[in-house]
Amino acid sequence: MPEISTRTEGAIRILTISNERKRNAFEGSMAADFLRLLNEAESDDAVRVIVVTGAGDIAFSSGHDLNEIASGAHAETNLGEEPFLRPRSMHKPVIAAVNGHCYAAALIFAVNCDLRVASRNASFGSPGARLGMLPEGGQIGRLPRLMTSARALELMLTANPLSADEAYRTGFINRLAEKGKALSEALALAGDIARNSPSVVAAIKAGVILGEVEGVEAATAYEATVARRLEKEADAHEGVSAFLEKRPPVFGGGGKQQ
Repeated sequence: MPEISTRTEGAIRILTISNERKRNAFEGSMAADFLRLLNEAESDDAVRVIVVTGAGDIAFSSGHDLNEIASGAHAETNLGEEPFLRPRSMHKPVIAAVNGHCYAAALIFAVNCDLRVASRNASFGSPGARLGMLPEGGQIGRLPRLMTSARALELMLTANPLSADEAYRTGFINRLAEKGKALSEALALAGDIARNSPSVVAAIKAGVILGEVEGVEAATAYEATVARRLEKEADAHEGVSAFLEKRPPVFGGGGKQQ
């Protein structure tokens, strides 16, 4: 049955796109469920990092079910690409554990995640030009910042997929894993993040996005203001005390500060 399954490991929420008979394509209520589950993870103070992967080892997701696009069923949901854009507006880091084909709306999601881990059998596709549809959801605006501009342009203009090895060489992928190991590698990365101050992690994410949108000067001003505020809060006192006492820090909070 097509679904978005969810489980929690410590402070990490794991969402799995499950529709293997259609290469984990989003059909029916899957996109709406995906958005709901992302929102639930964002509002849960016990969750510090979200990891998203696909079921099996062939596909992360092939994007929207094209039959639903052809029939108009996709448009009737009024969701647009909101579920796949959601990581960008979340306070908490979202990691894509790309375990296979990552095309169309799934590529939009990967582009809008904060970090990306891919297995060597993964590939990334932007088929819009071949389907007569404009690549959207950050593909034109953000993707050239995440890899070389020329390579992003080639990906979109030709609609030919990009291998995981090449995606790693361009800098689009943070970590490259062996087949079947994308999720475990992403969980290790998420664990490193989850051990840190959630308020500082949220502030770093917000500041980087601000710099992308408004430029270096805006990000520099943000640093000066937010750093002074955060250094007076409990996480800073705990972090320094833990360092001096040679023990792991125990941070609180849900990481919603900016």
